[in-house]
Parts: sequence; structure tokens; C-alpha cells
Amino acid sequence: MIRTTRGRSAFTKDGVGVEYRYLDVIWLDNLFLNFILNWITRKLSGNASPMWRLWCSAGVGAVYAVFLILPGFPILSRFPFKVLLSLAMLAIGFRISGFRDFMKLFGLFYGATFLLGGTAFGIYYFCNAGITVTNGAFFIRDFPLTIVIFSVVCVIVLYRWLWPLLRLRLNRHQLIYPVEVGFDGESIGTDAFLDTGNELTDPISGIPVMVVEFKQIQTLLPPEIERIFQEGREENLEYITRVMADSRWISRFRMVPYHTLGHSESLLLAFRPDRARIQADGTWTEIGEVLIGIRNQRLSGSEEYHALIQPQIIP
Repeated sequence: MIRTTRGRSAFTKDGVGVEYRYLDVIWLDNLFLNFILNWITRKLSGNASPMWRLWCSAGVGAVYAVFLILPGFPILSRFPFKVLLSLAMLAIGFRISGFRDFMKLFGLFYGATFLLGGTAFGIYYFCNAGITVTNGAFFIRDFPLTIVIFSVVCVIVLYRWLWPLLRLRLNRHQLIYPVEVGFDGESIGTDAFLDTGNELTDPISGIPVMVVEFKQIQTLLPPEIERIFQEGREENLEYITRVMADSRWISRFRMVPYHTLGHSESLLLAFRPDRARIQADGTWTEIGEVLIGIRNQRLSGSEEYHALIQPQIIP
């Protein structure tokens, strides 16, 4: 979807109308829209790609949009070039762990494109405005920024409310997934509950956090970390800093802010495992980047599960 704003009109000596489009405005408009598409893809896939890569990818797509309207480049409007652009944007914007992960991102990217583009076109249709085609690309004259913003808001609302429902299984036992976590040559296995309202991530890196009970993860932890939880000081930042000062594992642990219903915001001690995997539909799949948050309380009163995962972690 390529957006243009009002340019400048003039006439040649022969009386032929000529429209001037401002390339810098076109580039900025498409930079913003491409970033929104990348952001939606990132959220749906749970990919931990940093924001700067999303912006770089969006910039490449915006340059392509500019070349589409320049004379002498009609070949760029052909289908193979559009596919190549999508592949290049994904390669630049996301961390890809394999072919399956790449195809998942490819499908989600086009799904986000159709969703945002369809929403914007649908809203614009009711404004009874015209659409022109240049080099095989749709151009909307005087496309109001308010429609773009409203379309983005609509897509975000759909993601926030409908995406968790789409991933929700009807039977409760299908919401529980076996998981394995490995650290320092050891590993543990437990059952994790899919919490569709859980969006806990590290605010710095954006990496999703899997919450595991301390008693389940205890055997993996270094003695100094184990002592922190045994003494009930897992939220005492000053004490944790003092204990971890000389630990060789200090670079693997961090504090993640979180809050639970009825409680103010707290801190969750989390670590980066050597590996983590999840069993879904009978198949074990490696989880990409994930942090393991340690909770010193039970997560289930009936002890059906001992960990919490979010939809982004499900393959």
C-alpha cells in the first residue's frame, strides 16, 4: 500500500496537465506505514528483533515505493520484484532461525499488509474518493492522515482482542504445554499454561518472558541465586546486586518489571537459558529468544502447571 499526499499541478505548453509529487513526503509516509506492518508482524510472530532493524527494513520498502513512481522503472512493479522486496524486508528486519520461521514471518507479513491495507481502503471507499494506478501500484490522492491513523488503531485493537482468541483452545488441557529449560549443562521439564492475556517482555530487549516456579527451576540455579529465593529476597534489588556482584552468572540475569492483579508493579528476577523448547501438536520445537522469570509462589492452586507462557512463544 503506497500513500501519496497532495503535490503540485501545472500545465505544459500543449495544455497537458502534469502532477508533481513530493518524493520526500512519499518516502516518509511509506516509511511510517512499512514500520507499522513490521511492528504488527513482530508482535504476531513473537520475534525479538530490535526496533532499529524494523526501521531499516521500512526504509528499504519506502525507497522502493519512490522508485515505483519514477519514470523508467516499470519493471519494478512486476510480481517477482515485489516478492523479492518482501523477502529483503524480512531478512533485514527480523531475526530468522530457519526456513520454517522465515515462512511464518512471510505469511504474517502479508497477512498484516492485507489487514492494514484492506482496512484503510475500506474506510477510504466510504469517502467516495478516487484511486489511480501508476506502474501497477495503487496511489490514493490526498489520502488523509487521519484515515491512516484510524486504520492502524483498528488493526491494533483487532490484534489485542482477537489474536488471543484465535490461539485459544476450547479444551483447558490443550492450554497446557510441556516445556524444557536448559542451563549450565542441566535441564528440567515442566508443564506450562498458555496465558493469552500475558504479554510480559523485557522492556529493554523486547524478549518474551516465561514465568516458572522457583521449586521447579531450583536445581538449575547457581547457589547464590538459590539463596536469594530461599531467603525470600527476590524483589530486593539492593540485596540481589550485592549478592550477584562477584557471580560469574551476572551477565545472564536481569530484573524485569511486572505486575499481577491486585498488586502494584514489582520486579521479577529472570535469566537467559542456554536453550528452551516447547511441545505443541506432538512436536518439540526450539523456542527462539526467551527469558525465564522465577516466581517464588505457586502459579496453580491445583498444581496442574508450574509455568506460564504467552501466545508469542507458541510455534
